[in-house]
Amino acid sequence: MNNPEISFSEDAHLFFRQNFRYGTWDGEDCARDNDWSGFGFVLGSGGDPLPIPGDYLTGHQCAHLADVSNGHAAVQLMDEAAPGKATEWNGLLAYDYSDSAAREAADRIGAALAGYPLLDDEDLSERESENAARVLVDCYDVPQEIAADVVSALSDDGQTLCTDCHSWDIDHIMSELGYRQCAECDKWLESACDEPLHYDCAEQYAEDDCECISVMVDGYRHGNHTVTMPDVRETLRGCEHCYPVVYPYGKNVA
Repeated sequence: MNNPEISFSEDAHLFFRQNFRYGTWDGEDCARDNDWSGFGFVLGSGGDPLPIPGDYLTGHQCAHLADVSNGHAAVQLMDEAAPGKATEWNGLLAYDYSDSAAREAADRIGAALAGYPLLDDEDLSERESENAARVLVDCYDVPQEIAADVVSALSDDGQTLCTDCHSWDIDHIMSELGYRQCAECDKWLESACDEPLHYDCAEQYAEDDCECISVMVDGYRHGNHTVTMPDVRETLRGCEHCYPVVYPYGKNVA
């Protein structure tokens, strides 16, 4: 028994003529696997088949997230208009070209993206904010609990949320939120003091066979106070054991 002929859209014919990796038989296989009678592509803003990106990032974050957002929105629109008539095919959104409802929905999506590059501005904004918060936590050591506040401040400050387009200047934002970088490890801690130190970082300045720094840090920790580099220096200068070791040339040496 002969297989029924699969109808192809013009953009599908063009794709297979220009792409040597795939042939029309691949489109036919996709159509028959999904019990379709036709094969076409939902088109994006540039008139090319709409991508359905995977987790792997290619290009700038902002462009990738726009593709992810458009792909997600397009899949939803196709499912609502013609359930079961659209699917991801090798990273592109394909549909049953023979189905009138699917064809009309694909045409609406293509026309919308031809006039404006996004299908859902709010969805993209949420994705950009969530991605920026992850980057702040993973790459800028911003505490998770204030990442969303930093993202909002970046937007208010006119800074793009894509670090591939421009690096972020967050020092003044973190300062306004009550955070400073540790003078030893450069990670953020909640403090309004200059040259603050994490307790563990401060304890690294302790000299062998002397507990002056440890005692000082324990006192600050118990009172929930911030240890600073000046506190460490002053403690070492005032210690009979540590002073000649750390400052052998006298107290006037910084």
